[in-house]
Amino acid sequence: MTFWWATLLLLIAGLAVWAITFWNRRAMRRSPVLVANTSFLERLPSFVRAQRTARVVRAAQVGVAVLGVIGAAVLSGRVATERIETPDFANRDIVLCLDVSGSMYEYDTEILQTFSTMVDSFGGERVALSIFNSTSRTVFPLTNDYDLIRRELARGAEAIDFDENGYRLGTKDYPEEKVRSYVDFIEGTRGIDDQASIVPDGLASCGLLFDQAEADRSRSIIFATDNEVNGEPIFSLDEAAQSVSSRGIDLYTIYPGSFECTQTCFEELKAATEEVGGGLFQTTDPDAVPSMIDQIQRTQAQQMGASPTVIRTDHPMFGFVVTLLALVAVLVLGWRSR
Repeated sequence: MTFWWATLLLLIAGLAVWAITFWNRRAMRRSPVLVANTSFLERLPSFVRAQRTARVVRAAQVGVAVLGVIGAAVLSGRVATERIETPDFANRDIVLCLDVSGSMYEYDTEILQTFSTMVDSFGGERVALSIFNSTSRTVFPLTNDYDLIRRELARGAEAIDFDENGYRLGTKDYPEEKVRSYVDFIEGTRGIDDQASIVPDGLASCGLLFDQAEADRSRSIIFATDNEVNGEPIFSLDEAAQSVSSRGIDLYTIYPGSFECTQTCFEELKAATEEVGGGLFQTTDPDAVPSMIDQIQRTQAQQMGASPTVIRTDHPMFGFVVTLLALVAVLVLGWRSR
């Protein structure tokens, strides 16, 4: 906000008060009123004190007026600070894509909690969650209702946590309520008998959750799987990744580890992800989540045309207060010098 008008008014008012006060004083000195037999007054202590006080008041008026002019000059100069900011974009769509097959039991709770940590850093982005095994299910579509997102992620993390003691599902007894919450959560992901963890088809299904195809929005999939495929997928992993990439969707893969094909699964997943310009992160890396979020935000900002902007912030308060106080002081001193 510009305070040039306030500066001008205060400056004019201060100069007017100063001019009127000292013009009157000079006029009085030029046209004295002669009174006979008053020379003795100059020897009276009270008269001497009054003259001294008058001189001090006039000097104070001059000093305050100068201070007011300095304050007005500072105010009109618009003291400000500058900082450079890169605009953040809230037009991001992010699909969280989670493998809930048996080989992922050990990791799913941790990954869902990791997803929740990511959501805490978002501000306006739309988020969706899709889970898959032999078939896929959408837990919630793209939304920016963060209370719902956190609630569903927490519910899923609790429902699928069957390995807190290091055992897989089926090796120990669980309360019926616990089993029921798990079954409800993964409902719809076991649609093909004798098949599990159809990773390529799960990835391709996640790519279909993006709506507003014509809108200028950035799109990302955060894909968590161990890539242990047990069945006959429609797509190969490379085809699924290319299908996602062809729609302008960035791919970020979380690899938690694998029981059976550790190196093979990892290398295949890494190659497919990096082939489309994506990034692969391992859950064993403590910097994986911050790095992923930073990469998403940085890449998306570039894609959406973000450029650094200089933000200028005025700080008029000091000059305004000094000028106002100087004006008040000039008025008070002017009244006192009458």
